[in-house]
Amino acid sequence: MQHIVEQLQLAGLSDREARVYLTTLSLGSASVQEIAHASQITRTTVYNVIESLIETGLMTSLEQKGKNTYAAEPPEVIVRMLKSKADELLRRMEAVEELLPELMALEKTIQHRPRMFMYEGREGIRQLSRRYEECSADFFEIVPYDALHTFIEAHEYADHRETLTHNCIHGRVLVVADVPPVESMREMHERHGWHVRYLPSDDAPLTGQISVKGNEVYGVAFEGIPVGVVIENPPLAQALRRVFNLAWDAAPTDIAFPSS
Repeated sequence: MQHIVEQLQLAGLSDREARVYLTTLSLGSASVQEIAHASQITRTTVYNVIESLIETGLMTSLEQKGKNTYAAEPPEVIVRMLKSKADELLRRMEAVEELLPELMALEKTIQHRPRMFMYEGREGIRQLSRRYEECSADFFEIVPYDALHTFIEAHEYADHRETLTHNCIHGRVLVVADVPPVESMREMHERHGWHVRYLPSDDAPLTGQISVKGNEVYGVAFEGIPVGVVIENPPLAQALRRVFNLAWDAAPTDIAFPSS
């Protein structure tokens, strides 16, 4: 019986709906108490499930000798129900397809309106990183080195850098740290070809990372529950790119790769 329950769940019924329907189908017609006993589901729950099945058309209520009993509709009704849902879904798809030209035209009229995407938790930040890696534009990053390496495993960050390099993505990185991570900065330049400069954290204390990549701005806050945001907006990306250039020019060049 369990395999039938699982198949009915694929048809859209819940586990309890499938069990109550099958029990009632096997009993012919029965009272709530009889259905509850045979299905091993509490009477209160059976009442609620029966109401749901009646609403969907899979059960009917009968009165026999002043007593309410319930019967399951023939299995063919399930097929008709699914066909009806499929037809309705097809009608909705056709309606949306007809609207697509108008919707796409509307999208073009608001293309400069910012679009924002939120990511939360470690898995969310991994999704953000994958999006970052797939964007082919060069990048500008301000990286809080200590906060980043407290949050992310060294091998994950190494894999992230390797993916960017494999995708031929170039960039400039402004590293903010208490002590300059010279070897890491050198590797970023020599292995990945990025330009790297250093800012003491006393001058620019940070616990979040900000990046500009093409027309997108990426921000990640590492404190507490990690949260990431991506904003698609060309004017904002351009403005932050100019701010980044100011910070880049202000960074000392005695610890920089390539050296100036």
